[in-house]
Amino acid sequence: MVRTRRSHACIEARLAAAALASVAIVASWPTVAKAEEPFTAGEPRLMSETAETTTVVDAFDRDNPFDLHISIGFRQQFKRARIRRETSLDQPGLSTGGFVASTENVASFSQQTSILEAGIDVGLYKDLALVARLPLIISDSRELSDLNGSAQARERRLDPNGQELFAVPFKSPTRSGFDWFSLGLAYAITNQRRDPSKPTWVIGADWRTAIGPRLHACSESAPVKCPDPANPSSSRDPGISRGMNGVVAHTTFSKRLGYVEPYIGLRGLLELPQSNSDFGATNDVKGSLLTRPPIVGTVTAGLEVIPWENRESFQRVVVDIRGRGSYHSPGRDYSEMFDALGSSQASTLRQPNPGQYRLGTDGRSSVPDPDPSKRVFFAGITDQEAFGSFGGTTQVTWQAGEYVKFSLGGGLTYTQPHVITSADACNPDFRSDLGASGPCRSQPSAGSQQVVTGIPNPNYRAVIDAPGRRYVVDDIFIVDLFVSGVVMF
Repeated sequence: MVRTRRSHACIEARLAAAALASVAIVASWPTVAKAEEPFTAGEPRLMSETAETTTVVDAFDRDNPFDLHISIGFRQQFKRARIRRETSLDQPGLSTGGFVASTENVASFSQQTSILEAGIDVGLYKDLALVARLPLIISDSRELSDLNGSAQARERRLDPNGQELFAVPFKSPTRSGFDWFSLGLAYAITNQRRDPSKPTWVIGADWRTAIGPRLHACSESAPVKCPDPANPSSSRDPGISRGMNGVVAHTTFSKRLGYVEPYIGLRGLLELPQSNSDFGATNDVKGSLLTRPPIVGTVTAGLEVIPWENRESFQRVVVDIRGRGSYHSPGRDYSEMFDALGSSQASTLRQPNPGQYRLGTDGRSSVPDPDPSKRVFFAGITDQEAFGSFGGTTQVTWQAGEYVKFSLGGGLTYTQPHVITSADACNPDFRSDLGASGPCRSQPSAGSQQVVTGIPNPNYRAVIDAPGRRYVVDDIFIVDLFVSGVVMF
């Protein structure tokens, strides 16, 4: 009995030793690593990297204590549009005879812009980055050309006094220089690389400030190319900067699903004119209805496709296809007609408007304030209606290695037709001061009291803003072509 128990114990010990030996052999047997398995802590992880559009450089990670991305790119933009002008037609059968149609061809507008785009992203902490951008406009050329015989139709460009507002063809001088510089922060609230169960959610804000010489209306062929509104016989530098400070706020969501990553984003732009520009010179004049450029809100939706990825060599190809839609609120801005109207020598545009009115000596009339400092000159900046723009972009990004990647792409944008000279004659927000009302009051019958309807808008010019004389832009298309490279440290 004792002998049997001992034999069983020996058998069990031998079986256990054999099992341990088998496990050791299997564990030591060479295997082929799967593509999904990480090789090193720092390299891209398949199906967990963030999208190009939601990438935020960071710092203080255990395997990557500091990130710095330096980018340089080139963008070529082509813009085409048609300029038309409203006309009052006295047609039989109309109840008022004051029909307004936007059917008079004026000119074909074209603009070509070449931009060198430089940027730097610095990691500050985990998923927090400092972002700086500095675009250099290498060249910006604009011109108006004939549109179905419009160059010969001089009457479409006349003011009520018979003076021609501008000529067709018309060419602006080629401009170059810096427009603005921006500095901001980007933060990934959630990051699918750290937690695959969550999407990547990035928020950010940028402060943009104008740094280049201020933009002035110019005509390449005129004796005085860039006339000073207050002194049309003296010329100024064409400039390049719109003279705006701006705030850009944005947020984007993305989530990788296998080899694709859909995303959606929102972006808003609010600009405020600097006081040392033609825009800022009339920004705080009482009576102005629009005092800043349009507020722009944009919705973007897209899909990144990753058709190829090689983690061992830090390489991948990303194809980005996106669509976007933007709303531009009513605002005051540099339009397609900025140079042509702003450099005009027609007296209806050159004569200053009264900046304010005061009560006349009779106690009933409202007369212009004679103070020269209160006069408002026309510099080519006009009030514009609200409009929408819609477009799409395709981009291919090749990450060639751990420290460098390249992008190539293009886009097309269509903008809705809109009126670009749409200032109202009166501001109805001020109705309590008869002396300041100027022409903004009713014409009562004998014995009745005058009714104030507002105060004059100093930016209103009847020759271009009155219904039947306004300018309209339509068939607006913008083509973008761009290439860029990023060095990643």
